[in-house]
Amino acid sequence: MKKLLLLLLISNITIAQSGVEVRLVNANIGTPSCGYFLNDWLCNSTNDTGLNSILSNYGVSYFRQVEGHPYLPFQGRIFVISYSSNNTQLVADLTAYSNVIDNAVLINSAGFSDALYVQLNNAGIGFPTGMAGNIIVTNDMGLNQIFQTYNVYQYSSYLSSSTFYTLVCDCNGELLKAALNNYNAVIANSSNIQGVVLSNNEIEKPKAIISPNPFSDNFAIETEQTVSNYSIIDITGKTIISTSSKSELDNHSSQLSAGIYILNLDFDNGQKANYKLIKK
Repeated sequence: MKKLLLLLLISNITIAQSGVEVRLVNANIGTPSCGYFLNDWLCNSTNDTGLNSILSNYGVSYFRQVEGHPYLPFQGRIFVISYSSNNTQLVADLTAYSNVIDNAVLINSAGFSDALYVQLNNAGIGFPTGMAGNIIVTNDMGLNQIFQTYNVYQYSSYLSSSTFYTLVCDCNGELLKAALNNYNAVIANSSNIQGVVLSNNEIEKPKAIISPNPFSDNFAIETEQTVSNYSIIDITGKTIISTSSKSELDNHSSQLSAGIYILNLDFDNGQKANYKLIKK
Protein backbone atom coordinates (compact mmCIF):
# COMPACT_ATOMS: atom_id res chain seq x y z
CA MET A 1 0.00 0.00 0.00
CA LYS A 2 1.39 3.35 -1.01
CA LYS A 3 2.32 5.50 1.96
CA LEU A 4 1.44 9.16 2.30
CA LEU A 5 4.17 11.57 1.21
CA LEU A 6 4.83 14.03 4.01
CA LEU A 7 7.94 15.98 3.04
CA LEU A 8 7.13 19.53 2.02
CA LEU A 9 9.39 20.56 -0.84
CA ILE A 10 8.95 24.30 -1.16
CA SER A 11 11.94 26.61 -1.43
CA ASN A 12 12.59 28.87 1.56
CA ILE A 13 10.24 26.82 3.77
CA THR A 14 11.78 24.80 6.58
CA ILE A 15 10.21 21.80 8.29
CA ALA A 16 9.70 22.21 12.02
CA GLN A 17 12.07 19.86 13.83
CA SER A 18 12.72 18.89 17.43
CA GLY A 19 12.74 21.14 20.48
CA VAL A 20 9.76 22.38 22.50
CA GLU A 21 6.36 22.87 20.92
CA VAL A 22 4.36 25.72 22.44
CA ARG A 23 0.70 26.62 21.97
CA LEU A 24 -0.36 30.12 22.98
CA VAL A 25 -3.62 30.98 24.71
CA ASN A 26 -4.08 33.93 22.36
CA ALA A 27 -2.55 34.22 18.89
CA ASN A 28 -1.80 37.89 19.56
CA ILE A 29 0.01 37.52 22.90
CA GLY A 30 3.47 35.94 23.02
CA THR A 31 4.21 36.12 19.31
CA PRO A 32 7.73 36.92 17.97
CA SER A 33 8.46 40.64 17.75
CA CYS A 34 11.78 40.61 15.92
CA GLY A 35 10.37 42.19 12.79
CA TYR A 36 11.80 41.46 9.36
CA PHE A 37 15.55 41.23 9.07
CA LEU A 38 18.11 39.12 7.28
CA ASN A 39 18.93 36.66 10.04
CA ASP A 40 15.37 36.31 11.38
CA TRP A 41 15.91 32.64 12.34
CA LEU A 42 17.63 33.89 15.50
CA CYS A 43 14.42 35.56 16.70
CA ASN A 44 13.93 34.90 20.42
CA SER A 45 12.00 38.02 21.42
CA THR A 46 8.21 38.14 21.75
CA ASN A 47 5.63 40.82 22.50
CA ASP A 48 5.21 39.51 26.07
CA THR A 49 7.81 40.44 28.69
CA GLY A 50 7.05 37.45 30.94
CA LEU A 51 7.61 34.98 28.10
CA ASN A 52 10.78 36.85 27.09
CA SER A 53 12.12 36.37 30.61
CA ILE A 54 11.54 32.60 30.44
CA LEU A 55 13.21 32.33 27.02
CA SER A 56 16.19 34.36 28.22
CA ASN A 57 16.60 32.28 31.40
CA TYR A 58 17.05 29.12 29.33
CA GLY A 59 19.21 30.56 26.55
CA VAL A 60 16.62 29.95 23.85
CA SER A 61 18.05 30.98 20.47
CA TYR A 62 14.84 31.02 18.43
CA PHE A 63 11.08 31.04 18.90
CA ARG A 64 9.29 30.58 15.58
CA GLN A 65 5.67 30.22 14.50
CA VAL A 66 4.73 26.90 12.87
CA GLU A 67 1.90 26.66 10.33
CA GLY A 68 -0.07 23.72 8.99
CA HIS A 69 -1.90 22.34 12.03
CA PRO A 70 -5.16 20.71 10.85
CA TYR A 71 -7.23 21.95 13.82
CA LEU A 72 -8.35 25.44 12.76
CA PRO A 73 -8.61 26.96 16.30
CA PHE A 74 -4.87 26.28 16.76
CA GLN A 75 -3.78 28.20 13.68
CA GLY A 76 -1.48 31.09 14.51
CA ARG A 77 -0.97 29.79 18.06
CA ILE A 78 1.70 27.09 17.67
CA PHE A 79 5.43 27.78 17.91
CA VAL A 80 8.63 25.77 18.15
CA ILE A 81 11.49 26.62 20.52
CA SER A 82 15.09 25.55 20.00
CA TYR A 83 16.71 23.19 22.50
CA SER A 84 17.78 24.90 25.70
CA SER A 85 20.13 23.82 28.48
CA ASN A 86 17.24 22.20 30.38
CA ASN A 87 14.20 21.44 28.24
CA THR A 88 12.32 19.55 30.95
CA GLN A 89 12.37 22.50 33.32
CA LEU A 90 11.70 24.90 30.44
CA VAL A 91 8.49 22.98 29.65
CA ALA A 92 7.51 23.13 33.33
CA ASP A 93 8.06 26.89 33.52
CA LEU A 94 6.21 27.51 30.26
CA THR A 95 3.27 25.37 31.41
CA ALA A 96 3.12 27.30 34.68
CA TYR A 97 2.88 30.56 32.72
CA SER A 98 -0.72 29.63 31.92
CA ASN A 99 -2.09 33.11 31.23
CA VAL A 100 -0.01 33.14 28.00
CA ILE A 101 0.92 29.47 27.38
CA ASP A 102 -1.89 27.00 26.72
CA ASN A 103 0.39 23.97 26.26
CA ALA A 104 4.11 23.13 26.09
CA VAL A 105 5.57 19.73 25.23
CA LEU A 106 8.92 18.24 24.22
CA ILE A 107 9.11 17.06 20.61
CA ASN A 108 11.86 14.73 19.42
CA SER A 109 10.89 14.32 15.76
CA ALA A 110 9.52 16.39 12.91
CA GLY A 111 5.80 16.99 13.12
CA PHE A 112 3.14 18.30 15.46
CA SER A 113 2.90 16.57 18.83
CA ASP A 114 -0.83 15.87 18.56
CA ALA A 115 -1.69 15.57 14.85
CA LEU A 116 -1.29 12.72 12.35
CA TYR A 117 -2.06 11.67 8.80
CA VAL A 118 -3.89 8.34 8.65
CA GLN A 119 -4.39 6.04 5.66
CA LEU A 120 -7.08 3.36 5.80
CA ASN A 121 -6.76 -0.04 4.11
CA ASN A 122 -10.38 0.14 2.99
CA ALA A 123 -12.53 3.21 2.44
CA GLY A 124 -15.49 1.37 3.96
CA ILE A 125 -13.83 0.52 7.29
CA GLY A 126 -12.71 3.17 9.76
CA PHE A 127 -14.60 6.21 8.50
CA PRO A 128 -16.16 8.63 11.04
CA THR A 129 -19.83 8.27 11.97
CA GLY A 130 -20.20 10.83 14.76
CA MET A 131 -18.98 11.70 18.24
CA ALA A 132 -19.43 10.34 21.76
CA GLY A 133 -18.94 13.38 23.96
CA ASN A 134 -15.73 14.93 22.61
CA ILE A 135 -14.35 11.71 21.09
CA ILE A 136 -14.66 10.68 17.43
CA VAL A 137 -16.66 7.52 16.69
CA THR A 138 -16.07 5.41 13.55
CA ASN A 139 -17.74 2.30 12.12
CA ASP A 140 -14.96 0.10 13.50
CA MET A 141 -14.96 -0.96 17.16
CA GLY A 142 -11.18 -1.50 17.37
CA LEU A 143 -10.44 1.95 16.00
CA ASN A 144 -13.03 3.41 18.37
CA GLN A 145 -11.16 1.91 21.32
CA ILE A 146 -7.90 3.51 20.16
CA PHE A 147 -9.61 6.85 19.66
CA GLN A 148 -11.14 6.62 23.14
CA THR A 149 -7.81 5.73 24.75
CA TYR A 150 -5.96 8.59 23.07
CA ASN A 151 -8.76 11.22 23.12
CA VAL A 152 -9.06 11.77 19.37
CA TYR A 153 -11.38 14.75 18.91
CA GLN A 154 -10.88 15.55 15.21
CA TYR A 155 -10.82 13.10 12.30
CA SER A 156 -11.35 14.61 8.86
CA SER A 157 -11.04 13.49 5.27
CA TYR A 158 -7.87 14.85 3.67
CA LEU A 159 -8.24 16.52 0.25
CA SER A 160 -11.66 14.81 -0.16
CA SER A 161 -10.00 11.36 -0.16
CA SER A 162 -12.00 8.33 1.02
CA THR A 163 -8.94 6.66 2.59
CA PHE A 164 -6.70 9.52 3.80
CA TYR A 165 -7.56 11.42 6.99
CA THR A 166 -6.04 13.92 9.39
CA LEU A 167 -6.63 13.49 13.10
CA VAL A 168 -5.92 15.49 16.23
CA CYS A 169 -5.77 14.12 19.77
CA ASP A 170 -5.38 15.32 23.33
CA CYS A 171 -2.48 12.91 23.75
CA ASN A 172 1.11 12.02 22.91
CA GLY A 173 0.95 11.73 19.13
CA GLU A 174 3.91 9.32 18.96
CA LEU A 175 2.10 6.83 21.21
CA LEU A 176 -1.07 7.17 19.15
CA LYS A 177 0.89 6.66 15.93
CA ALA A 178 2.38 3.43 17.30
CA ALA A 179 -1.07 2.15 18.33
CA LEU A 180 -2.54 2.94 14.91
CA ASN A 181 0.32 1.37 12.98
CA ASN A 182 -0.07 -1.78 15.09
CA TYR A 183 -3.75 -1.96 14.12
CA ASN A 184 -2.92 -3.02 10.57
CA ALA A 185 -6.25 -4.77 10.00
CA VAL A 186 -7.73 -1.30 9.43
CA ILE A 187 -4.81 1.16 9.27
CA ALA A 188 -2.40 1.08 6.33
CA ASN A 189 -0.18 3.82 7.74
CA SER A 190 -0.11 6.76 10.11
CA SER A 191 2.51 9.50 9.94
CA ASN A 192 3.37 12.86 11.49
CA ILE A 193 1.90 16.03 10.09
CA GLN A 194 4.90 18.26 9.58
CA GLY A 195 4.51 21.94 10.29
CA VAL A 196 6.19 24.59 8.18
CA VAL A 197 8.08 27.68 9.25
CA LEU A 198 7.89 30.41 6.64
CA SER A 199 10.66 32.95 6.16
CA ASN A 200 9.38 36.38 7.12
CA ASN A 201 11.44 37.95 4.36
CA GLU A 202 9.84 35.76 1.71
CA ILE A 203 6.35 36.47 3.00
CA GLU A 204 6.84 40.21 3.28
CA LYS A 205 8.59 41.05 -0.01
CA PRO A 206 7.40 42.07 -2.50
CA LYS A 207 4.32 43.72 -0.99
CA ALA A 208 0.94 42.25 -1.84
CA ILE A 209 -2.34 42.23 0.03
CA ILE A 210 -4.40 39.02 -0.02
CA SER A 211 -8.00 39.55 1.07
CA PRO A 212 -10.07 38.15 2.51
CA ASN A 213 -7.74 35.69 4.24
CA PRO A 214 -9.15 33.38 5.59
CA PHE A 215 -11.44 33.15 2.55
CA SER A 216 -14.59 31.16 1.82
CA ASP A 217 -14.74 31.22 -1.99
CA ASN A 218 -12.24 33.53 -3.70
CA PHE A 219 -9.66 36.12 -2.69
CA ALA A 220 -8.29 39.30 -4.22
CA ILE A 221 -4.59 40.03 -4.75
CA GLU A 222 -3.62 43.71 -4.57
CA THR A 223 -0.10 44.54 -5.73
CA GLU A 224 1.63 47.25 -7.72
CA GLN A 225 3.59 44.62 -9.65
CA THR A 226 2.36 42.43 -12.49
CA VAL A 227 1.84 38.77 -11.56
CA SER A 228 2.98 36.35 -14.27
CA ASN A 229 2.03 33.10 -12.53
CA TYR A 230 -0.06 31.92 -9.59
CA SER A 231 0.47 28.61 -7.77
CA ILE A 232 -1.37 27.07 -4.83
CA ILE A 233 0.43 24.34 -2.86
CA ASP A 234 -1.01 22.23 -0.05
CA ILE A 235 0.83 21.37 3.18
CA THR A 236 2.17 18.08 1.75
CA GLY A 237 3.94 19.98 -1.05
CA LYS A 238 1.46 19.02 -3.78
CA THR A 239 0.82 21.74 -6.35
CA ILE A 240 -2.95 22.13 -6.66
CA ILE A 241 -2.79 24.62 -9.52
CA SER A 242 -0.19 26.60 -11.44
CA THR A 243 -1.60 29.12 -13.90
CA SER A 244 -1.09 32.57 -15.39
CA SER A 245 -4.86 33.20 -15.28
CA LYS A 246 -6.42 34.78 -12.19
CA SER A 247 -9.87 33.55 -13.26
CA GLU A 248 -8.59 29.96 -13.45
CA LEU A 249 -7.01 30.45 -10.02
CA ASP A 250 -10.38 31.65 -8.68
CA ASN A 251 -12.13 28.61 -10.13
CA HIS A 252 -9.77 26.19 -8.37
CA SER A 253 -9.60 28.11 -5.08
CA SER A 254 -13.39 28.00 -4.74
CA GLN A 255 -13.21 24.19 -4.82
CA LEU A 256 -10.48 23.78 -2.20
CA SER A 257 -11.18 21.94 1.04
CA ALA A 258 -10.86 23.89 4.30
CA GLY A 259 -7.25 24.12 5.45
CA ILE A 260 -3.91 25.90 5.05
CA TYR A 261 -2.23 26.42 1.68
CA ILE A 262 0.73 28.34 0.25
CA LEU A 263 0.12 30.88 -2.52
CA ASN A 264 3.21 31.39 -4.70
CA LEU A 265 3.33 34.51 -6.84
CA ASP A 266 5.78 34.98 -9.70
CA PHE A 267 6.19 38.57 -10.88
CA ASP A 268 7.21 39.90 -14.28
CA ASN A 269 10.35 41.46 -12.80
CA GLY A 270 11.61 38.01 -11.73
CA GLN A 271 10.72 38.34 -8.04
CA LYS A 272 8.79 35.64 -6.20
CA ALA A 273 6.73 35.67 -3.02
CA ASN A 274 5.02 33.11 -0.78
CA TYR A 275 1.84 33.81 1.19
CA LYS A 276 -0.12 31.69 3.63
CA LEU A 277 -3.73 31.09 2.57
CA ILE A 278 -6.46 29.81 4.88
CA LYS A 279 -9.61 28.34 3.33
CA LYS A 280 -12.56 28.35 5.73
